[in-house]
Parts: sequence; structure tokens; C-alpha cells
Amino acid sequence: MNSEIEVGTARVSRMSPGLLVARGRTAEIYAWGEGHVLKLFYDWCPPGWAKHEADVARVAYRTGVPTPGLIDVVEIDGRQGLVYERVDGPNMLELFMARLWRLSRCARALAELHVMMHKKSGAGLAPLRANLVRGIEEAKEVATDLKQDALRRLDSLPDGTALCHFDLHPQQVLSSTRGWVIIDWITGVQGHPAADIARTLILLNIGQVPGAGWFKRMLTSVVRGYFSRTYLRRYIKLNPDVTLEQVNAWLVPIATARLREEIAGERDALLRLLRSRRLRPMRQEGNG
Repeated sequence: MNSEIEVGTARVSRMSPGLLVARGRTAEIYAWGEGHVLKLFYDWCPPGWAKHEADVARVAYRTGVPTPGLIDVVEIDGRQGLVYERVDGPNMLELFMARLWRLSRCARALAELHVMMHKKSGAGLAPLRANLVRGIEEAKEVATDLKQDALRRLDSLPDGTALCHFDLHPQQVLSSTRGWVIIDWITGVQGHPAADIARTLILLNIGQVPGAGWFKRMLTSVVRGYFSRTYLRRYIKLNPDVTLEQVNAWLVPIATARLREEIAGERDALLRLLRSRRLRPMRQEGNG
């Protein structure tokens, strides 16, 4: 039996979530009725996160970027949830880790999706700059000189109005019968494309794969450099308005703000990046 009542702009649903499909850092994904999934945020997540993602998901869908349609915003047992169209298929990481000969193809596809996204307007979404300032200021146990350096650099960088995912990596892209589909817009903002690229490159180079065993971690470390270089070459070839110099200029502010998220296994790598002021795999090679 299913019953529901209206509360503000969200529905409080009595319907129990179905089969657990996936579990992430901020939410669990459940089957939800026919052809839908429920993204149910953990109870520690601020209620504003669900509303923010819903707003960004609607904007992204309207622009024509390949992404699941948002069906509903609900609340279940005090937890905020978003109901989306269901998209079945492996994510890009699973696809190329199982078939390494698809590595280059997937890296280029990620770049092509990002170029498509950045040609869309993010007007009406929160500006990236404000998020970065807050992240830098609230990063724990980061030396004051590193924070001040990051804020000085950020102050010199341009704003932008492009639609930015700001967490785009292979696990956020599903391979489906309708092609590649981008998911998880909780970090979406409007901003400069080079900033979004810098964030993706940091994730590709130091991001951890949740729940991965030693073999998968080792394999990831081997392929990540090649993947990120192929992705970057393809992006810059397709969108020459974004240069390698522009991307590099965003690395320090974005890496500093990333420290606020306190992701397991990332801290030392981020601090090394800040101190060296460079990301080794980020050199433009060839004509990919």
C-alpha cells in the first residue's frame, strides 16, 4: 500500500524503497516503481542538497544534455529523495575496466560529453566562485598560506555561465541503449569550462574508487594517467576556446576546496599537488 501527503514542494511518501541498486557517498539508489529509481540521501545530508540537485537536474535536462529526467522530490522517514527515470547499463569505469581496449574510446567520449555540456547555459544555477571560496575557507588543517594562495589565484580567474557538472568522471556516466547518460548533478553549478575540466582532471588523477579491491586499485593507478591525457587532448581539440594554461590556472583553488570534502585517501595527493603547483599527467601531447 502506498500513500503520500504534500509537504512544501516535496511529497512525503509512505512507499517503501524497492531493491537496493547502488550505494554512494551521499545516497543510496533503489528501484522505485516501474521504470524509475529513487536516490535516497543519507539522513546526515542537509535537506538543501536534494533541492539543489533537483534544480540542476531540471536545468540540465532542459538543455538537452543526456541525463535522466527528474520525476519527483520525496521524503521517506525523514530522508530526502529524488525519483528519476531509470537508466540501465554499466558505468563508464566498469565498461573499460572489463574491456581495456575501450579505454581510449571512453576517454574521448567523456571529453565529447563535457564539450557538449559546456556549450549549454547554466544560467540560474549557483555560481561556482562562491562554492570555491567557501570550500577553501572551510578546508580543515590546511595551512593558512596555502588557503591565501588559493584565494589570490581564484580572485584573478574569470567567471563563466556554462553548465558545469563539477564532479564528472567515468562513474558518473552510464552506458545505456540510448547512449551515454550523465548522472548525479548534486555539485552542478554555472561557471567557466576550464574550472570544470580542472576538477575532472583532479578526480581522474587522484580519485579513489569506493569499495575497490587491491587489484582494481592497482589497475586504476596504471590506466588513470593515460585516460586523463587522452580526455584532455580530445577536449581541447574540440573546444580550443579552453586552453591548457586556463585549466592549469584553476588547479590550485579547486584542489584546495576539494580538501574540505575530506575524501579518504586523497589528502596527501592534494597537498602534494598544492605544493608542487602542477599535475604531472596534464601535458598536452599529440593530436588525439
